[in-house]
Amino acid sequence: MASRLIIRVQRSGADSALEKLRRVSADMRPVYGAVGRAMLTRVQMCFRSAKSPWGDPWAPLRFRAIRRNNEGTSASRTGRQQALENARGTPGQPLRDTGRLMRSFVSEPDATGVTVGTKARTKSGAPYAAVHQFGATIFPKKGRFLVFPGPDGGLIFAKRVTIPARPFFPQRSRSAPVILPPAWARSAVQALRAAYLRAAGAGDRV
Repeated sequence: MASRLIIRVQRSGADSALEKLRRVSADMRPVYGAVGRAMLTRVQMCFRSAKSPWGDPWAPLRFRAIRRNNEGTSASRTGRQQALENARGTPGQPLRDTGRLMRSFVSEPDATGVTVGTKARTKSGAPYAAVHQFGATIFPKKGRFLVFPGPDGGLIFAKRVTIPARPFFPQRSRSAPVILPPAWARSAVQALRAAYLRAAGAGDRV
């Protein structure tokens, strides 16, 4: 006698899950929002590990600029500590002085996708993000020299300053497309899958 395999589907549960998925497909913003949050986590990991999206270490800091008091007449308490760390050769991680740049990244989901980037045009944004992402050579706009605080608080005069690229976003150059590295792509797929499973009532299993 031939054996039989019988699969029985409970309509009430299946119909409920399918209805939830249909509602998700009608408004994809929560799903895209989940992907955006996953990408923000990846950006933050670059800052915390001082590595690019492709795993390359950032150029280390030579020294950290000394903070001054409100009047600008002398080094602040934080500035004196920075001068001490500079003298020890341990100025800290790049792009982590105030945390403003890392905090400026946001995700904005809509019906067709999600945009992840920095709030460059707001007070809490960081209009210098592209300079650090791609690197730049800075020249004085007025006068012959750039003037900035040195490692001990004294002033440095330079005709130009080269800022090395320390990428935190998966874009190689200003004209290049954004291509997610494998780890970033996996995070995006996992976020998509988890969002659909939650919508279907299957929890966070991925």
